[in-house]
Amino acid sequence: MDKNALYYQDHYVKAFDAEVTSCTAADGKYLVELSVHGFYPEGGGQDADHGSIGEAAVLDVQEVPVTDPASGEKQRDVRGNVVVRVLHTVDRALTVGETYHCVIDWARRMRNSRNHSGEHIVSGLVHRHYGYHNVGFHMSEVMTIDFDGPLSWEQLMLIEQEANAVVLEDRCVRAIWPTPEELEVIDYRSKKPLSGDVRIVDLGGADLCACCGTHVLSTGEIGPIKILSVLGHKGGVRLELFCGDDALQDAARKHEQVVEISRLLNVAPSDIVDALKTYMADSFRKDRRIAALNTRYYELKAQSLQEETGVLIDFEEGMNAVEVRKCCDYFMKHTKASVVGVFCRKDEGDTDGAAPVEDIASYSYVIGSTNVDVRAQAKAFNALVNGRGGGQKEMIQGSLQASEEKIQDAMNRIFGDEF
Repeated sequence: MDKNALYYQDHYVKAFDAEVTSCTAADGKYLVELSVHGFYPEGGGQDADHGSIGEAAVLDVQEVPVTDPASGEKQRDVRGNVVVRVLHTVDRALTVGETYHCVIDWARRMRNSRNHSGEHIVSGLVHRHYGYHNVGFHMSEVMTIDFDGPLSWEQLMLIEQEANAVVLEDRCVRAIWPTPEELEVIDYRSKKPLSGDVRIVDLGGADLCACCGTHVLSTGEIGPIKILSVLGHKGGVRLELFCGDDALQDAARKHEQVVEISRLLNVAPSDIVDALKTYMADSFRKDRRIAALNTRYYELKAQSLQEETGVLIDFEEGMNAVEVRKCCDYFMKHTKASVVGVFCRKDEGDTDGAAPVEDIASYSYVIGSTNVDVRAQAKAFNALVNGRGGGQKEMIQGSLQASEEKIQDAMNRIFGDEF
């Protein structure tokens, strides 16, 4: 961590000039060192800056510790800081000794700064109210924070409310570099023991934490903070959250979905929860009615097939996978057949875009038996009918593409010899 880096001296430096001090080819790209550290390297849970050095695109920035050739240990300076090389991964070679104009991808930097600052506020408030520690932090499409203790949704909604109050108050964000003596008396959050130069970030009193990341200058720049979810994780919880533009875009997407759902249900957006409950209750009653009718259908059909022995082959239409399985199970229990195969022709839209072939169709299937190991013959059966699937020794299921004649022939060839 270079306390003289531009992103620490003036967070709002968007462009600067720097001399290339080294350039090395690596895996089709180039690793470049600069005389000035203006691009933030990946660290502290925060992604690296992107941007450009002259015409070269900056794809990544990493700090690489310098090690002692003899001992292999990391080298440290007189203040105890690990000596590092800041390597910029770029897409083309740059001339060593030449000065280039460097431009930071500012939208990316500000997104990272807003998210990092918002994370500090949430982590600081959780620590203050519940004593839990932030033990994991990651920024990508969505930001995650791991805490080492349980938190309910209701508790987190209170944290979110307080965090947004801090944002609205637009409190000043400050970073200080205390001396070792000053650091001893400061009550700050830290994930690990620290040595060398330590940077303490104060989020307007909402959090005081050792941090190497970039931050906004006032909490109002963060924008809205929205906690999206909470799940149990390694004895604690993992939160997902958005800050700033990410939170606004997420709210816009969800609002569009609410409006579309309300249109489909033909109710006002404020009434969609009650409307969905009613719809689901109606759907459940219909499902129960359909299940009862299906059972009656299986019963009536089984009566006409109850004297069937050997291999029973039944073709159906319009059944889903669960219904095909229940149909097969019913025939197994209510006929004399030793092996039952139920085959349901799929709609034309379920053929994976394959061109229709005369007499050949796609089927879902279930094959079962109460006394024959059908799983042992699944591979041989699938090979004959261009199928795939498997299961237990009592019942297998899958899909295939063949004609009815081919299916009947395969069933009798594979399972007919069992008797």
